Amino acid sequence: MTITVLSLFDGISCGRLALDRLGIKCKYYASEIDKYAMQVSKEHWSDTIHLGDVRNVRYVRHTKQLVCDTGVYDVGDIDLLIGGSPCQGFSRNGKLDNFEHEQSQLIYEFERIRNECRPRYLLLENVSMNADSQSVITDMMNGTPNVKLYDLNSDRWVCQHRRRLYWTNIPFNPDDVHTTHPLHLKELIGDGYEGVRMRLHGVLVKEDGLKYKIVPDRKVAQTITKSRYIHNSALMMNGEIVDYTIEQLERLQTLPVGYTIPAGSDTQRSFCIGNGWTVAVVEDILSGLICNGHIGQKKS
Repeated sequence: MTITVLSLFDGISCGRLALDRLGIKCKYYASEIDKYAMQVSKEHWSDTIHLGDVRNVRYVRHTKQLVCDTGVYDVGDIDLLIGGSPCQGFSRNGKLDNFEHEQSQLIYEFERIRNECRPRYLLLENVSMNADSQSVITDMMNGTPNVKLYDLNSDRWVCQHRRRLYWTNIPFNPDDVHTTHPLHLKELIGDGYEGVRMRLHGVLVKEDGLKYKIVPDRKVAQTITKSRYIHNSALMMNGEIVDYTIEQLERLQTLPVGYTIPAGSDTQRSFCIGNGWTVAVVEDILSGLICNGHIGQKKS
């Protein structure tokens, strides 16, 4: 069975990668405007149909067509709507201007398109946020039956602290975690690993305008951000402080090593990785489509 997927704010198609790992065949429509992220997606998924700016995407219900920057497509019913809308206004690393932030307002585009296409299943991801904003988004998503909110940390799947909120009506048991990824940085980094230089909102050592402390033998990395250097923590290796390699950042997001090479420079690859999903988390959520006899079929 082949399902029809509409991915908004698609990035580097982490949702497509999760579906592929589950053996779920799909017709995949993606809305994204970052050219480097699209380069990555096109390299791995040449059959993806790119739609352009989410603000210009319309689903015409009576014709079952998507009308967008790149054309008009006969898509039929949307089986799965996914997306991780921009989080700048909600993130605790920002000014916490919430829905007033121009980028965070794009969540209303997700809501609009959800109302237009009425997908059978949806999955919306965003950062951990204050209770009021969380409640507003929950009310939005309740327009689809049986949507539940899951507050999940990637450190249950891989050795990265990354707390995210997931709204979905896909049957999912958060206690049923499957992973083949390292749960301790020592396993991921290998010989020479001694600890992590962590950024702080406190005192201690000040460097490059930020404040840090060294945590010996720390189990998990701090949340990966878009910037490889300024906002990410670093490793203590053989008595020296070194930055994570791009390949290590990919592994911390449970991406295949080398997945983001098409983005070009390390700066652009880091941006793509930090903006993406922890694939293993999304894979477990989407596996509910299979385990409960809904859509898709496991690989043999």
